[in-house]
Amino acid sequence: MDYDQIAHAQLTQGYRSGVKWFYWIAALTIITSFIAFFGGGIRFLISMGVTQFIDAVGAGLATQLGSAAQVVALVLDLIVTGVFALFGYLAGKKMLWAYIVGMVIFLLDGLLSLALMDVIGVIAHAVVLFFLFRGFQAGQSLISVEKLMAEQAATAAQQPAI
Repeated sequence: MDYDQIAHAQLTQGYRSGVKWFYWIAALTIITSFIAFFGGGIRFLISMGVTQFIDAVGAGLATQLGSAAQVVALVLDLIVTGVFALFGYLAGKKMLWAYIVGMVIFLLDGLLSLALMDVIGVIAHAVVLFFLFRGFQAGQSLISVEKLMAEQAATAAQQPAI
């Protein structure tokens, strides 16, 4: 293995590690939403504040409108987490724009936690954003290394055989 292949393998691992955070966030968020839907009082630290807000509004409206409000809240939660998982999927395909949009949305979600004075939620968002950003940086480097490797392969293919 030469240096480029080793660097490629390390960057690929770092990038995939970052992308997995999108899936963890989506999975833990929807589990938290189901817990709220069924009346539980616990939540995961790494879950989106916007769905918790949706769940709280749904629970509040359920006293006036019945359980339909909670069902609507759960459907909205599924949409939010589905979109977030989609960002993870697209980021996994090396679409860095999706990675950036996902990080910005998670940052905004962290600001919602800050507005609601959820200090632990803010800290969890900050830690996850750190790992997402590291993965994004690995993705930028990975794309650069892959371009370099492709250029080297093209140059080698044009060299006459001796």
